[in-house]
Amino acid sequence: MDYTALILKNKGVPCEFAALEPDETGKLRRVFTEDGTFKRVTLHVRFNHNAIADIEDFYGSLESWQKSMDEKPTSTLRRTLAIVLGQDLFQTGEMMIEGESAVYSTAIGTAWAISNGVDPTVASLLHKQSLELAEKQKEEQTRIIKETLSKEQTKVSRGKTGSQSGPKQTDQ
Repeated sequence: MDYTALILKNKGVPCEFAALEPDETGKLRRVFTEDGTFKRVTLHVRFNHNAIADIEDFYGSLESWQKSMDEKPTSTLRRTLAIVLGQDLFQTGEMMIEGESAVYSTAIGTAWAISNGVDPTVASLLHKQSLELAEKQKEEQTRIIKETLSKEQTKVSRGKTGSQSGPKQTDQ
């Protein structure tokens, strides 16, 4: 993706989302390709005065918004993206790609920094570093899960059910 200073400042921070279209009932659903993957669209996260004012109105203050990011990260992330992208909550939630919360949070942080006067060239570098860190964290989580599963598979089984034998009944 293009994270140049000019793009970040003028269009916003590019992020990939799942493409949606209405199904036969009119409800928005992901668009899948023939190979079973979903189509992706690139949208730009950018804070303007309308978005900032809407965040203030909803959360009461920017401090409360930041506190909500810590306490309710998923719902706050979804609502923030909905406000910034000018969409409703359901649409935004359906478009958000699972496992990409760190990418969306990074985009919001970068866009917020630019809206507060951070040089887009510096923001671009920080954004790239944050994305690299998020990817490394995902890889580490995957490694730990694989390692844990591998250890579980090598344990000795206690029979078909995996449970220990119970106490023996005595003759009466």
